[in-house]
Amino acid sequence: MTEEKLFKHKIMTKKRFSMAVENLVANNREVSYIDAAVMIIEERGMQYQNLKKLLTDSLRDKIEHEATNLNLIKNAKKSNKLPI
Repeated sequence: MTEEKLFKHKIMTKKRFSMAVENLVANNREVSYIDAAVMIIEERGMQYQNLKKLLTDSLRDKIEHEATNLNLIKNAKKSNKLPI
């Protein structure tokens, strides 16, 4: 078995999932972190409910930042203040 096939058959841990997402984004600049996470979940035939368990803190922050920029979620850190 090649190393790539062996990697696909291993149990997905937080570290492996994070590395797979980071590698996919690094190798293809057009892929966002959100898209990369979805691609890996679909490729492995996993359920989307498992995604929350696989996210590391840094990966969660990157996905949250992307979602905020795309106006998919509200940023709780951002407050509505008038510019003075």
